[in-house]
Amino acid sequence: MLEKKRRLTKNRYFQYMYKKGNKLNSNHMYIIYLPTKYRPNRYGFVVTNKIGKAVKRNLIKRRLRSIVEEMLSSINSSNNYIVVAKEGICDLSYLELKKEFHTLLKKGGLLANDKKNI
Repeated sequence: MLEKKRRLTKNRYFQYMYKKGNKLNSNHMYIIYLPTKYRPNRYGFVVTNKIGKAVKRNLIKRRLRSIVEEMLSSINSSNNYIVVAKEGICDLSYLELKKEFHTLLKKGGLLANDKKNI
């Protein structure tokens, strides 16, 4: 489970990141990221009612948290992130979801070992 100090929880943080953050888009999710000076970096997860009932939404959030926890050492630690699920994400398996998340981070240069850190 993702540590509490690594979670974005307050609505004002989400609203600020929606306004000021940069956005990376894919077919089933998008990531909003914003540079921060605070450590450790933090993560927020948004899964809307359009995805399905609570059971499906919670499944998606658990999968996304697990993926972030596995990839924590390879994600650039100078940003805060919000991962927003889109419709159709329920059709993906865990491995497909992980691959899409990794591809999205790589596309934006948000992996720690990339030379193109934004």
